Amino acid sequence: MKNRRYIWMAMLVLFSLGSCNSFLDIKPEGELVQDEQFKDVQGYRDAMYGIYASMAQGELYGMMMNWGLADVLGQQFGDEYGQFADASDGWAGSKYAYIKYASIYDYKDQRMEKQIESVWTKLYECISYVNNVIVNIDREDLNKDPDLKLIKGEAYAVRAFLHFEVMRLFCDNYRMNPDAGGVPYAYTFDLSSKKVYTLAQCYDNVLADLSEAARSLAGDGDIYNTTTVDSYRRKRYSHCNLYAAWAIKARVFYTRGDLDSAAYYAEKVIASPGVGLTERQNFEHVKRYGTHTELIWGLFTNKMYTDYKELFLQSAVTLNATLRADIKALYEVSQFTADSKDLRYTSFFQDKGYEGHFFIRLLSPTEGASNKPTQYFNGTCLVRLPEMYYILAEANYSKDKEKALGYLNAVRGSRGLADIEASLVDSQDKFLKEMTRERTREFYGEGQMFSFYKCHNLGFRDFLDKVDVVPSKDVFVLPWPKSEQEYGVTNQ
Repeated sequence: MKNRRYIWMAMLVLFSLGSCNSFLDIKPEGELVQDEQFKDVQGYRDAMYGIYASMAQGELYGMMMNWGLADVLGQQFGDEYGQFADASDGWAGSKYAYIKYASIYDYKDQRMEKQIESVWTKLYECISYVNNVIVNIDREDLNKDPDLKLIKGEAYAVRAFLHFEVMRLFCDNYRMNPDAGGVPYAYTFDLSSKKVYTLAQCYDNVLADLSEAARSLAGDGDIYNTTTVDSYRRKRYSHCNLYAAWAIKARVFYTRGDLDSAAYYAEKVIASPGVGLTERQNFEHVKRYGTHTELIWGLFTNKMYTDYKELFLQSAVTLNATLRADIKALYEVSQFTADSKDLRYTSFFQDKGYEGHFFIRLLSPTEGASNKPTQYFNGTCLVRLPEMYYILAEANYSKDKEKALGYLNAVRGSRGLADIEASLVDSQDKFLKEMTRERTREFYGEGQMFSFYKCHNLGFRDFLDKVDVVPSKDVFVLPWPKSEQEYGVTNQ
């Protein structure tokens, strides 16, 4: 087992090496280790653990794809004074310089170009690792071990999820332009040039992979089990499980504009055994990664706290990333009563007076100063249950407003809020505005809002609450890395 882990890590190192060629044109070496890596089910288990670890790195879901780059694009925070871009001490200027330029959508700045290329490259690296599993497991007799079928389902679901993430950043809005160009959809382990599909074809490919995943994951359940003898079946929330496959499918259909199909899969998730919204008195349990009934899928990692502390928990305001200026208005703090108070505000933020707010959802200053901050901050959430309720609320509004409000108020109630009055959302525009506010309050730190604005082609305020961001392709579609464009692989 130890040898296999070394082999897999060697492969990860190999694929992370730079190249003067386009990433998608690189042909990886290492075929000689394939037979050794996948000689038994433990090799497949180790491979999936390696994939999840790669996804949890800072370049992706350990920072950039949630509270890092994605939240900056969604104007959840920014670099008000250009401190990270222009810092003279070096550490900030080199590591977080992209924040200033991401917040104004200056994708041509060299620091943003570097960050964009890193995200693209890392997503496709992880896709290549997944394809290595799929290519091999598709040749296996899945009856040899029950875990093989689970692993096959996970691999197909992860491949769909990662491609969809590329699409959400680098493709046009499907609802407005279904004939737009898509991205390379990779089906093989080698990284030779891949076919660039249309956006519609990419959606079809994602949904086909998710359907295959669901078939293989049939019977997967009790994702919160922590005691089963089979270690691979413990804490299934840390794997791309059956409920996650359904939830991702709901997200994909929602983004495409097929709300009926999105609602169908969202309802399947909500009706799943063991899944449920928290009671308001237990809200602290759900604000982070960990065992609770709202987490559908997340990634374990203990590597995030240093970046988080540096960005959000410094003692002087001038060293912190700037959170959005309208936080109190967003959470309607002035309307709090003894019976209706948004627990997300009190749990996600610490009011520092003239210094603004600390973002403490994932780590507080006290926890960060402890000897073991990783015991508080040990993973990242990719899919959570409230999103399914929001999808169902939007899908039902035009058909049954009372039912739609029921889904919205279910989440609000679990967050300490009273039901919203129907008169306040008596039109489609008012309802969408309220859903936008609700999602913004819920997903702070999860990198979801940029894609939501893009999906609806919505304008929004910048993090300083001074400028309107006008929806456009220049804002919502990140340019492909120059290395890809130079080698003629593009949809632009």
